[in-house]
Amino acid sequence: MKKKILSVLLVSALLFCSFAALVSAEGNETVVCQTAADVMNYVIVSKENTVPVRIYPAELEKGGESRSVYFISMLGVKGNMKQVNSAKNLGPAAFNKDNSYSEFVVETIVQNIPAGSALVFGCHSLGGMVAQHLRENKTLIENYEIVNVLTAGSPLILVKGETEGSLVRLCDKGDVIPLMSPATFLNLSAQIKSAERESGGYRFDPDGAHNLSYMRNDVWGAYDALGVKGGDAALRLYTAEVTFYGVVN
Repeated sequence: MKKKILSVLLVSALLFCSFAALVSAEGNETVVCQTAADVMNYVIVSKENTVPVRIYPAELEKGGESRSVYFISMLGVKGNMKQVNSAKNLGPAAFNKDNSYSEFVVETIVQNIPAGSALVFGCHSLGGMVAQHLRENKTLIENYEIVNVLTAGSPLILVKGETEGSLVRLCDKGDVIPLMSPATFLNLSAQIKSAERESGGYRFDPDGAHNLSYMRNDVWGAYDALGVKGGDAALRLYTAEVTFYGVVN
């Protein structure tokens, strides 16, 4: 009888350990983004998924070294006018003005990310316009380290103050949205020269160029996770720990 009880206890213990290991593995689920296209697959989402902001705990691996960062994903225009990523913020963002989207992102970061943390942004369209504005936000500069802002399909925003972190703009040659800011008229040279340009074959399909190109490794696979062509940076996202912020229709 004692042997039978011991056997049951042993089996139970083994099952418990296996279950605990499985839960632990699921809780630590990670995805490694090695290219800009990999990153954009976690930024650009379907029309049914309109949560404006996502925050992932992450590791930035570069030059053989690794550091903890927070990856902040910001969507372009989607949803209704109640959302911060609605069309109402296009004008203010284009002119580098504070708006409900930029204010929401700063508030979200301050409330949910420990001061002193390093931030990496991945943004599409309007999200990238707002993120460029945040590079000169005093609250973020004084309390965080902005490492990099990677945008896709976003026009250049002419900022006036001191900025922090590097900026990379991915612009498909068939995408007209990256030209839709005052920079096109006030500093066309900067608008063009600041863009990394590749063709996804969307010459007569601007919507495809704006919404599909940036997730394709055959177009953007030569760019690393920070958007540097030929670079070696990768982002390890802790996808099981992602948090979502913003009103959704």
